[in-house]
Amino acid sequence: MSSDQKSGLGIPARTADLLNDIALDRRHFLFGTAAIAAGATLGAWVPSAEAAVGGNLEVMAWEGYTLESETAEWRKANNLTMRAAIMSNQDDVTAKIVGSNAVRLDLAEYSNGYNAIYNDLKVLTELDVSKIPNYNKDDIYPPFYQGDMWFWDGKQWAMPWVWGLDTIVIRPDLAGGVEVKSYEDLLKPEFTGKLAFLDNPLTVWPQIAKVTGYGPKFPNLTKDELTDCFEKLKPYREQSKVFASSNGDVISLFASGEIAACFCVWSAVPLETAKQNVTTVSVYPKEGGAVWADAWFIPKTAENIDSAYAFINEALKPEIQASICKTAVAAAVSKKAPALMDAQTKDLFDYDNFDEKFKTLKIYGQPPRTSDKFATYDDWLQVWADFRAGF
Repeated sequence: MSSDQKSGLGIPARTADLLNDIALDRRHFLFGTAAIAAGATLGAWVPSAEAAVGGNLEVMAWEGYTLESETAEWRKANNLTMRAAIMSNQDDVTAKIVGSNAVRLDLAEYSNGYNAIYNDLKVLTELDVSKIPNYNKDDIYPPFYQGDMWFWDGKQWAMPWVWGLDTIVIRPDLAGGVEVKSYEDLLKPEFTGKLAFLDNPLTVWPQIAKVTGYGPKFPNLTKDELTDCFEKLKPYREQSKVFASSNGDVISLFASGEIAACFCVWSAVPLETAKQNVTTVSVYPKEGGAVWADAWFIPKTAENIDSAYAFINEALKPEIQASICKTAVAAAVSKKAPALMDAQTKDLFDYDNFDEKFKTLKIYGQPPRTSDKFATYDDWLQVWADFRAGF
């Protein structure tokens, strides 16, 4: 198939395939996939409009991130019903809002890196920030206020509302007493045959770039730099025993004692292994962790726009931020939320030293879909596939 052939979405077919490949497994493991079929319940879009808060709100989000319970009283008070379709990966959203079969969606989420794709597809509605008073410079942590994943050309296109970290996780009782402070520590003999890699390009690729000296350049590496990047990664490959397809796989591998460390995985894995009486620890190395961030946006197919704005504003309320961070094991964008968190939830990130701790972090985009200068997403996928071969 040539590169200019189109998929049913009206975008290059290979791009549609790539979107399918990027799934954030943290949601799959934490909440399950039974509700994925809900996405099919959205009807074909026929343009109309609703004014003021109320009526019905069509939402598509990750399972556990729909805020149905957190907004229940508010919705009742505003005579607002909500139908939440569940996304299993970002392409589920894309399929609903692009092409001739687009459906009504008043509100949906996108993950970091999809801003460029959705901007190219012209599916975003510019946000009127005056309708979202909880989004302001004083109350939102700096990385999430007018960050370039959501704000460009002097306009706000999406609203970041929840985030988290993927990082090294180890099982101390199998680590031979090694204290892990850097990725380099994973190359010690104690981890030979005990290291796993997770198949999650969104967070693993930036970490690979950091470890091999290309962190500042990611995602814009040349093809030669990409080749060198994975050449330098070989010592870690030689330490590895397995390649995990999901966070659930990693948790099972830790629980069974098959691995002592994972290169980059959901930082809440220790909470899950603890349920199986296995102690694991999230380690934040000197190279920093990998950030994922989710944002609400109003698609071009939206109708109940006033309610969508009001919902986004509710999502940024400190008490709702604190609640979702507990139930979804995530981190807040609101500066006022940590004061309302229980100790375990607050300990997921050092909010008291936010600015200092976030210095080692960066919210990365994705390699370009097409480029004459840099390695493309296809190039990365091919090298990644070669790296996985033999596990």
